[in-house]
Amino acid sequence: MADSVTTTLLPAIRSHIGDWNFYVTALTLNDVATLIKDPDEIHERKQLSTWIQREAINEHSEAIAKYILANQQRFLGAIIIGIYDGNPTWAPLDVSFKANALNATIEQQEQVTGRLGFLQLSGTEKLFAIDGQHRVAGIKNAVQSWETDDAARLDEVAAIFVGHDASTPEGKIRTRRLFTTVNKKAKRVSTAGIIALDEDNGFAVVTRFIIDTHWLFEDNREHISYTSTGSLSANNPTTITSVVGLYEIVKELYGQLKRKDFESERPSDPDIESFANHCIEYLDALLTKIPEYKQVFIDQKKNANEFRSKTINHLLFRPAGQRVFARAASLLIERGNTISAAVAILSKVDLNLFNPIWHHLLWNPISEAMISTKLSMAETQLLLQAGQAANTKKNEADLRGFLTAITNQSV
Repeated sequence: MADSVTTTLLPAIRSHIGDWNFYVTALTLNDVATLIKDPDEIHERKQLSTWIQREAINEHSEAIAKYILANQQRFLGAIIIGIYDGNPTWAPLDVSFKANALNATIEQQEQVTGRLGFLQLSGTEKLFAIDGQHRVAGIKNAVQSWETDDAARLDEVAAIFVGHDASTPEGKIRTRRLFTTVNKKAKRVSTAGIIALDEDNGFAVVTRFIIDTHWLFEDNREHISYTSTGSLSANNPTTITSVVGLYEIVKELYGQLKRKDFESERPSDPDIESFANHCIEYLDALLTKIPEYKQVFIDQKKNANEFRSKTINHLLFRPAGQRVFARAASLLIERGNTISAAVAILSKVDLNLFNPIWHHLLWNPISEAMISTKLSMAETQLLLQAGQAANTKKNEADLRGFLTAITNQSV
């Protein structure tokens, strides 16, 4: 026998802003805990969706749960809820002003007509928080602690429902943009949050596209780390980069010119597609031109950690090194080289960070740790070692001065 589906009937106000229709109502804390799920249909890669949810629910959720449990005079702000699938129904009330005890004007009566009514959820919808993820997580934690306290579970929180079309790319983009819009206005969005959902930052759009479409980042391969930082864990032998790390590489491949334009206002779809293809071509060139990449990711004869070991410390298996390589390659491409040629030129350099040419630029031989604060100098070193001119004469002079100072200190 099939499970029965329970409908939910909510008194609501229907309104609109811009091109959004929305419904303002209230949900019990128990309904919030039961009905609101994770946003698992925003991206193709499920691990990317999981990472997005983790970025949305931060450490504040635990504090909110404690606040709810400890305070009888508790109050929470409204939650914006995306709704997709299922069959929600809006039934407007017919408001009568025959007695007109409020002395409402004709204009006021017209403003109310069709706006008050009931929103019925069929029970088959999928609901997720567009804004207020940490509040939802806190409520769920609190409700679990109130297993026998039915009265507290019936406390209510304001809820704003908006429609979400998960069936089309445009619908997903529209919802992601709403997420970043409401969060940008509330507080600064983290880099990870921008990468996860921003639809106006071209680099974030391209990063997600690469993860969603390139075979290297299929979930079962586990070559990308879904963390909030650009660093990689030594415990994961399969990862080559993180989401944040890939985002930084994408930015480096764009070069310095007009970077802010691509980042601050959504580029045209042809521009996004063109640059995404450029990044993918670069990634494919690495996979075919760099022997160590081929061994790990195509032939699968070795794992990534073998190139982050005590005997070899490969520049292209380190996030900072990947950025330096992308910066230098981007410059060579700007000078007229093809992507394949640029990668081939740079690949002739000894990329083992244990080589003294990288000491104090990308690798600290004393603390045996990566250095990520001298990317410009490291880029210059890579170009010079490849027989190429530095980006500027000043960059070359800065590098030579730095290396001379290091040599003098060691004498």
